Amino acid sequence: MPDRRTQILDGALHVIAEHGMRGLTHRAVDAAAGIPQGSTSYYFRSRSALVAGCVERLVELDFGIEGRAIRAVAEAGRGVFDALVDISVSRVTTQRYRTVARYELNLAALRDPQLREVLLRAGDTVRGFAAEVLRTLGATDPARSAEEVLATLEGLMFTTLIRGPRDPGEVEARFRPALGRVLLAQPGVALPGDVARDTFES
Repeated sequence: MPDRRTQILDGALHVIAEHGMRGLTHRAVDAAAGIPQGSTSYYFRSRSALVAGCVERLVELDFGIEGRAIRAVAEAGRGVFDALVDISVSRVTTQRYRTVARYELNLAALRDPQLREVLLRAGDTVRGFAAEVLRTLGATDPARSAEEVLATLEGLMFTTLIRGPRDPGEVEARFRPALGRVLLAQPGVALPGDVARDTFES
């Protein structure tokens, strides 16, 4: 069973995803998390502390779910590309709320310098991990490649959230060749022969 802080932050992410930043109140989080009124205020005295906690929780989830999956296949020396595709699909299907909440937070950061700094630090952590993954695929400039690959994925996910499709199989059919192309465009990156062939035949 998750601890109370985790319950609160997971509830807050769902509130943001469903109601936007305007809907993020301590009372709304208490209701979403199914905890006694006043619990969120006890753990996060201010709204800004709650928002910063949401960003920290997103990073925890990134590394706890996707990070663990990527490391497992990378250490086994197989399936990194397939794992990246699966993760990208999940971000707009089963884990959709996290992606929507992340976009809401990023939009709010345009007018909130303090939140912007928190998000930039979190983003640097994620990009650093992405660079490590790309290094395992042979990238000769993994930091630059991470920027380009993540930017492509963000565009794909945002477009999918707005325009669809919703079916996971259709999302995968759209994401797989696009991700393959952007990866193969990176200096030094090599993918299995069947992946490379399918990418350019799509």
